[in-house]
Amino acid sequence: MAWTEDFLPWKPLPPGSPYINEVKQAVFALYQHPEKAMRSQAETWLLQQQRLPITWQAGWSLLDFKNSVEEQYFGAHFIYHKISQCWSTINIDHFQHILQMLFQKVVEYRKGPSFVRTRLTVAVASFAVHAMQGPWPGAVTHTISYLSQYGNVDVALEVLVLIPEELASASNYFTSVNKNTIRMRAKESIGNVLEFTGECYKNPQYRETCCEVINSWVTFELPVETTLPLIDRMFDDIRNKSATEMHVECIVNFLRQPSLLSYPNSIWRLLSKVAQLKPILGESLQVEDLDLCQGICQLVLAILEPNSKLILDTKDSDKLSLVSCLLSMLLDCTGISGHYPVDESFSDTTLQFWYTFGDEIVSEEPEKSALLLTQYSTVFQKLVEVLIRKVMYPSDEYWDSWSDENKVEFENYRKEVGDTVLNIQAFIPQCINVLHAEYLVCQGLKTSWQRVEAVLFMFRSIAEMIYEKEDGDNDNQNVISEIISSVIESLPVLPKHPKISRTALLLCGASSEWLRVPPDKMIPAVKILMSHVNDPSLAPASVQAFRDVCVECADLLAGELAVFIEPFQMVYNNPDIKNREKIRLCWSLCTLCSQVDPEHLVGHLQSLLSGSCIALKKLASNTTVTKENKEKIKLEIGMFNAAFHAISIPPAGVMPLVSLLSEIWEPLKAVLVIWSGDEAVIEELIKCYWHAINCLGPLFERYLEALVDMLCQCYNANQYPCLLESGAQGLLNIYAQEKPDLIATMLQRLSNTTFQLFATRMSDRPDIIQSFFSLHLSALRTHPQIVYRQESNCKAVLRAAVTAITMQEYHTVKEVCRWLTEFIGHYTVSEEVQTSIKSEFNFLVSELLRGIGTASPSSTVDFLGEIFLPLTRIIPNELRQAMIVILESENFPTKFVSSDEKSRFIVTLFQVHGHKRRLKREVKEFSLLCRGYSANANTTRTPR
Repeated sequence: MAWTEDFLPWKPLPPGSPYINEVKQAVFALYQHPEKAMRSQAETWLLQQQRLPITWQAGWSLLDFKNSVEEQYFGAHFIYHKISQCWSTINIDHFQHILQMLFQKVVEYRKGPSFVRTRLTVAVASFAVHAMQGPWPGAVTHTISYLSQYGNVDVALEVLVLIPEELASASNYFTSVNKNTIRMRAKESIGNVLEFTGECYKNPQYRETCCEVINSWVTFELPVETTLPLIDRMFDDIRNKSATEMHVECIVNFLRQPSLLSYPNSIWRLLSKVAQLKPILGESLQVEDLDLCQGICQLVLAILEPNSKLILDTKDSDKLSLVSCLLSMLLDCTGISGHYPVDESFSDTTLQFWYTFGDEIVSEEPEKSALLLTQYSTVFQKLVEVLIRKVMYPSDEYWDSWSDENKVEFENYRKEVGDTVLNIQAFIPQCINVLHAEYLVCQGLKTSWQRVEAVLFMFRSIAEMIYEKEDGDNDNQNVISEIISSVIESLPVLPKHPKISRTALLLCGASSEWLRVPPDKMIPAVKILMSHVNDPSLAPASVQAFRDVCVECADLLAGELAVFIEPFQMVYNNPDIKNREKIRLCWSLCTLCSQVDPEHLVGHLQSLLSGSCIALKKLASNTTVTKENKEKIKLEIGMFNAAFHAISIPPAGVMPLVSLLSEIWEPLKAVLVIWSGDEAVIEELIKCYWHAINCLGPLFERYLEALVDMLCQCYNANQYPCLLESGAQGLLNIYAQEKPDLIATMLQRLSNTTFQLFATRMSDRPDIIQSFFSLHLSALRTHPQIVYRQESNCKAVLRAAVTAITMQEYHTVKEVCRWLTEFIGHYTVSEEVQTSIKSEFNFLVSELLRGIGTASPSSTVDFLGEIFLPLTRIIPNELRQAMIVILESENFPTKFVSSDEKSRFIVTLFQVHGHKRRLKREVKEFSLLCRGYSANANTTRTPR
């Protein structure tokens, strides 16, 4: 809004003016009115007022100690808003007056209410940031000088803290050129900032704020040599135990700034400074001062992580001693006493360093890498010893007192530790000797179950790496074989504890690849697994481990299949074992069935699935829909699903599976009818049919027509996405080429049912609409001959798509737009497609423009814009004429877009029709106009 000649933005309004009274009433209503509606109305009114020029004067008037604190705050907020949001409206002639008034108020409020003063300091910072690019290049230096001159040191420091923050928060309001100018001017002021901050740091009262200043200005890359004296004083405070968390954060950010890498001598000096904190770390560990420990840990990581290359390149003995000292400190931090995350919460931050440090050693030249591995081997072996202790569980009583969230965090921490040890084992093979030594200690002494479990967990973590390393060194292979053999053989005599048993079972599974090499060790290990599958507390671990072994050693275990039938049947009949474990165990045994002779397959399938066949037939005759029956149904379907999925044999041997499908076909059909109202059961049935199709191949075709009919009937009764996604889409992909008539009929029946949704409750089922057009898109792209048929009713599908583009669900509109774009692209290929588009063309263009306007979500405009690509390329004349006629309507697509803007959009659209990115940008900008925004080249929204 333009300023009148007599408008003086720095001159306060009279205290009793009607406008000031009105603002005060609104502020009072916002904070004090009992009704929420009135508070909301007051807030809206105040937000509207801050855009008006008069709020400059109102803001100064409200900044009076006679007013309430809330009114004073709004005065400061008005001033801040005018500076930060309306800078371009400030008349250059008024610049000095506003700045003088702003400084005056900041000085007045140096002892005033803290949150009013803070808002004023933010306003000063914002003023400095905006003015630096133009009329006030020395804003930072001038601010320091003025405020310190009037004894306002603390406010000057607060402003310095806020200037970089204000630049970051307001970056969207500046062009790249302006931002670069501001950053350049700020960097020119760094010397004055450091000088002022260094003087202030001498006063203990200001030290923490000084740290905040340095911490904030790190974003401008502080000059290393100039900043080091101040950093030295902060280190002294840490050694004197007078530092705060802000001191540590400040030093850490300085150590991590990239420019420091160019000063290797300064880095070694800082390495020495951090190493001098070792006695302080030792004392804090003894007295369990975790805050100080964590701070020193952050400093060690900050100096080591960015400079690992410099550290690895040094050969100087004194410098190597420094590195050794720092690594020892980090080991102490990694192994801090207590359990993560309850007793301590920072040991996890060190794991990434150990991981990357080892990787950088290995990435060096072979000769140098070998030398470094020898040099640091002891450190990594000590690390393994430390990590064994850190992954130990607490006592059962203490564990039970933990929250579920803490338990999950601890389990995730153990996984991270396991990954770290796995990485160490890759380049320090001697680590397995450390684990073996620990394991022997556990066997030889009466030790805690936690220690035994921790060592087994470590063995499990590195099992895969052990197998991969076997082929490289025969001597090492023999040692590893001996170690793993002794561990597996001793599993039955381990201390009895559920967590030990679980980890031991998972260790067997993780060692499945290794078990192939000495197969004589495999059967004892598998027997250990099978002895626990019927234990509800250990079934998940034992079944998972058995599954891993079956995947890797199916050919070796197939001969023992008969031995596993009895334990399986015990599990199947045990109501305390979860269905998931029963199905997984069935899958594992069916994997072994793939390795047996076809003549023996019938007997094994009979032993495994006879109970499920009987139970399924019984459930198929029971029309009672209950939760208990649902779980039984899902179990039995899951068993057959596992069988068809796991068994993979040549076509000549699949007849037993064909017989199995024949036996359960009618029961499955009955279940489909009874449970057609339960999506979870239908989804399991679809999976079962899908795996049966993949398993039996051409032999399934005898059931194909019946399956299509069942699927369509079920979809007609209840529309579930899985029937379209997994069911119809799968049949389309497999049989469209061989059975085009059948698949075309299926699509037609499914489409007719879906069209009814468009007439009744389309908005309630966006998931179905999305799946429906995903199915049609797949048909159009892979088998268009099916879509081109007259009975496919392209016109109805097109009309449904045009209707759906104005739905409010992002993924639904996206899928519809993808189908429309593809469908229009077939205009010149298919007469049926051409006829459909011509008959619905005006409706298509009208709805497309309406969607771009406001009817569709703004996030989908890109996809709507893509529809114009084939339209402008294939039928440009018809599109131009239709758009001219449709956009002539007043207030269409919205009242915010003028006739000139509509005409300009039509012209521009056809000018850029060959450029996808530019076309989508033009559509997006037109959409912004329609939604009441001004659009610039970067599509930044500005209220009109």
